[in-house]
Amino acid sequence: MNALETAKDWSENKFFDKQTQIEAKRILEKNDQMEIEDCFASFLEFGTGGLRGIMGVGTNRINQYTIQMVTEGLSRIIENSLIPPKKNGVVIGYDSRNNSFDFAKKTCEVLLAHGLKVYLFRDIAPTPLVSCEILRIRAICGIIITASHNPPEYNGYKVYWDNGGQIVPPIDQQIMDEVKKIKEFDEVKKISFDEAKNNKNFSWVDYESDQHYLDSVRSLSLGNKEQNKNLGIVFSPLHGTGGRLVPKLLKLQGFLKLKEVPEQMKPDGNFRTLFSPNPEDISSYTMSIDTANKNDELILVNDPDADRLGVMVRDSKKIFQFLSGNQIGVLLLDYILSHLNSKKLLTKKSAIITTFVSSPLIKVIAKDYKLEVLEVLTGFKWIKQAALNYEKEFGGKFIFAMEESNGYLMGEHSGDKDGIWAAMAFAEMNAELKQNHLTPIDKLEQIYRKYGAHLDKLETKTIRGKRGIEEISGIITKLRNSPPSIIGGEKVLKITDLLKNKIIYTEKNLVTKGPELPISNVISFELSSGSRIIVRPSGTEPKIKYYFNLCGENIETLNKKFLQLRKSIINN
Repeated sequence: MNALETAKDWSENKFFDKQTQIEAKRILEKNDQMEIEDCFASFLEFGTGGLRGIMGVGTNRINQYTIQMVTEGLSRIIENSLIPPKKNGVVIGYDSRNNSFDFAKKTCEVLLAHGLKVYLFRDIAPTPLVSCEILRIRAICGIIITASHNPPEYNGYKVYWDNGGQIVPPIDQQIMDEVKKIKEFDEVKKISFDEAKNNKNFSWVDYESDQHYLDSVRSLSLGNKEQNKNLGIVFSPLHGTGGRLVPKLLKLQGFLKLKEVPEQMKPDGNFRTLFSPNPEDISSYTMSIDTANKNDELILVNDPDADRLGVMVRDSKKIFQFLSGNQIGVLLLDYILSHLNSKKLLTKKSAIITTFVSSPLIKVIAKDYKLEVLEVLTGFKWIKQAALNYEKEFGGKFIFAMEESNGYLMGEHSGDKDGIWAAMAFAEMNAELKQNHLTPIDKLEQIYRKYGAHLDKLETKTIRGKRGIEEISGIITKLRNSPPSIIGGEKVLKITDLLKNKIIYTEKNLVTKGPELPISNVISFELSSGSRIIVRPSGTEPKIKYYFNLCGENIETLNKKFLQLRKSIINN
């Protein structure tokens, strides 16, 4: 069926609930072709963070029907797979977003109808806790209902495999292939949730999972409780799930001067006190700054599912400064490696994992410690896969992983990024610096003096709807087919096109094989100064992203260079 026929089916088919039919009729009566196409022309696809989209009516929206169709596809894959006999059901978690619990219940209805065991969290749960629970009970897989840091109108569906990490190809495509086989919604097997709760295969997950998670994370501590008690901290979960574990963890680690932002401790899918529930957005810190007094030196925030960490720190003048995801990652890496190195816990087979778009400074620091550096595509699903492959092929072990969008992980307790562990690690690092009369800003400056100044910036353009997708595609296509030879007054020395998996040396006109990465719609431009610009469409939002990685003698010069480069590539 085309988009119009699908919309009519949603408006007339008695399979759909009355409210869904009414909304589908409203869209049809508006006769807005762009809205009809946007809602009904396609089905949601797995991106860098699972299925993610605006909640509403249609096949290209997050709603109970699309959730259940994907769960039907997943259930068929599980049934057709040779699941090891010791694997133990499916874990389901959800965050504080609107409809998350309802979507989790709809997911249960399908899994139980297929005879699978289901473990459903009774309360909202952070993503790293759910991932940890998958590993603890040796589950077949897990599902988390979340849209991470997206705006309130979004929700999503992330699938995790038995390794605790998000699914990677070909499993994601196999699930969608099963979904495409469904011609009518009544082909989806399901039972009512009231019936599901009494099913012998159904179990609630209460707070028994928390202690195992906390014990696992605390074993990774590199800090000193005596130092910790002197650091003033303000924490906000931004109305999300981080409030379940972060305050408890920090208090266990001896942070006695911990203050919470009371209004934002309350779970709220509308995020009423925020412009955006995103640690990358400086406006998310407004209430935390207002809550802080002169004795508070660190602000910690999580996104709604608590897999990301954002921070603000005091500088030497006692002014709060916002740190980017790359800066947080650089500080955590330096802290972890210096401690492990002093204890002689680093080996030649120790590895650091980073993403293609993260700061090159991560690789510089890791190589200074003579560590292996693994570079992967954007998305923590690739990081988990790289860690497993490295362990299997080389007998090595990953030490620390990061992505520039505020995602960090140490240890094997979770298969995804962990904003709760990262909150503990950053707080302990800050406490140690304070003991040595330093701030995190001072430490960054020391790192820049040792390795060279690095400035990493992200610029985005949001273009919504089907036309937005076409416009974003047009921008990328133009850069690919007619690449610039000069950007911001600098020569382009090398272009890497991950879609073609080729490196093009523009001056020598040579084409060679690209990096050993899966094909992806990403283009990288390396400039004569040693700086780099990467362009890619977002995998979770209607955005095109421009990553600027600049290096030089000082930050002031790099800031001026950034303005020139931004104007040159984004405006053209």
